[in-house]
Amino acid sequence: MAQVNEFMQQTGQPEQRIAGCHAIVLSGGASRRMGERKELLQIAGEPLLLRLCRSLSEAAEEVTVVADRERSYDFLPSHVRIAVDQVADYGPIAGICAGMTNSRLPLQLVVACDYPLTSPRIWTELAQLLTSHPEVDTVVPEAGGKLHPLCAIYRSTTLPVWEAALRSGNRRVMEAMQAMRMLAWRPEAAGAAGLMNMNTPEDFRLAKERLGEC
Repeated sequence: MAQVNEFMQQTGQPEQRIAGCHAIVLSGGASRRMGERKELLQIAGEPLLLRLCRSLSEAAEEVTVVADRERSYDFLPSHVRIAVDQVADYGPIAGICAGMTNSRLPLQLVVACDYPLTSPRIWTELAQLLTSHPEVDTVVPEAGGKLHPLCAIYRSTTLPVWEAALRSGNRRVMEAMQAMRMLAWRPEAAGAAGLMNMNTPEDFRLAKERLGEC
């Protein structure tokens, strides 16, 4: 596994969307530790899912929200597609499969709905790294001492790997990824801060604090 330690400098928002990029928002999950559905948590007066989709629309050509079951997200813009996990109660791998089969674009940006601080800057960096390293299948951020495969970018050619994991009953994302050529990206502190994974009410409070809401 290769390591990338330099954070390529970029100022402001990307001037245009990432060519050939489809964003998959994983909004399923039991949210047991949070106690309520994460995608509906309010940040700055709007659902977290809406905030994330709006931001992803700045970076990706297409955006698909994958839910764990049939759900109505009437607050989302009309251009955002809605898909449902191919296998109920299976976890992220089912969501990734459902999302990837919903688009023919070559770059598949996967973002779980519990990453409230991530941004187009991070997604653009991931896409630039993937396109500049044709020998790899995925670029995964590494921050806080762990990899973040649910805030990462993949080639669409990895879909058979995910489907094989689904058929075999493997629910572990990192285990499925062992069949992929992976590049780990270690951003500087500014980029790493955007990779906060929100699982508990305390995480939610901290996220709002970092966003200047409280």
